[in-house]
Amino acid sequence: MVLMAFAACGLFEPEPEPEPEPEPEPEPEPEPEPEPEPEPEPEPEPEPEPEPEPEPEPEPEPEPEPEPEPEPEPSTPVIYPGQVLIIPGQSESSGDSRVVRDGISTSSQKRIALTFDAGWLYDQTDDLLKVLKDYNVRSTFFLRGLWAKDHPDLARKIIQQGHVVENHSLTHGHMTTMTEAQIRKELVDTTKILKETVGASPYLFRPPFGEYDGRMLRILGELGYPYTVMWTVDSHDWAEEIRGTKVTTDYLISRVLDNASVGGIILMHVGGYHTVEALPLIIEGLRDQGYTLTTVNAMLPKPDGVLRYTVVKGDTLYAIATRYGITVDALIKENDLQ
Repeated sequence: MVLMAFAACGLFEPEPEPEPEPEPEPEPEPEPEPEPEPEPEPEPEPEPEPEPEPEPEPEPEPEPEPEPEPEPEPSTPVIYPGQVLIIPGQSESSGDSRVVRDGISTSSQKRIALTFDAGWLYDQTDDLLKVLKDYNVRSTFFLRGLWAKDHPDLARKIIQQGHVVENHSLTHGHMTTMTEAQIRKELVDTTKILKETVGASPYLFRPPFGEYDGRMLRILGELGYPYTVMWTVDSHDWAEEIRGTKVTTDYLISRVLDNASVGGIILMHVGGYHTVEALPLIIEGLRDQGYTLTTVNAMLPKPDGVLRYTVVKGDTLYAIATRYGITVDALIKENDLQ
């Protein structure tokens, strides 16, 4: 009690309790000894490099074969200004081509000619030829050059049945608007095509659309075309209507028969709208009127002379041959040039 009272008054201090001794730190574990590093494996000894193979000795290059000597070109004969050459396969034409609208040869017969132009259409050609064959009629066909080239079998069939083929230009263009060079090409190319296709030597020309001028007539004369063939009667078979009138089969028959004349030349077309249907009655009607049907060629005197050309300065055989649609060889042979 007394002690407790002293303690409450702070007069007696109790002895402090002893601090606990710290626990001894654990001894560190000994570090493990490092494992010895493995000894490096010895590097493999490099393999000895193979000795290089000796390079093959280069083969000797073959000696070049000697080039063959070129064959000597045949020498072209020399021509000179003023020399006169005969143009093979061409007829002589004195001056400009003559425009004809009917036959000019004298005959005791009452003759008339049916002519047929071939421009583009061709599908009625066989039917047309059959009618002419059935009635034993021979006619003149004016063929566009490219028509003959595109339809050579039909062109040959026309010839085989006894008809005549003549020149109707190459392209059927408006030739009065062409240059002289273009006009010559139209004529020369068609001449060549007809010769190669059917073996013909044309000397009559029918201008497309009936158009011609002085230049054309001069060139035609130079190229061996003495006649430019127009017509006496245009059948109008190329049209469906003329001035408000329908062009029917009866129209064609009446137009031809009502306008027939001695030496007349009737214009018709291979591809006419009603030509094949009208043709039998046209032929019968003309014969009833006493006409003999023939070709234009039979009503025009064919020039007998040969065509001659006088060489001018600057001319070459090639230029002359091209001008007339022939080969240089043919020109050399015809004139025996050395």
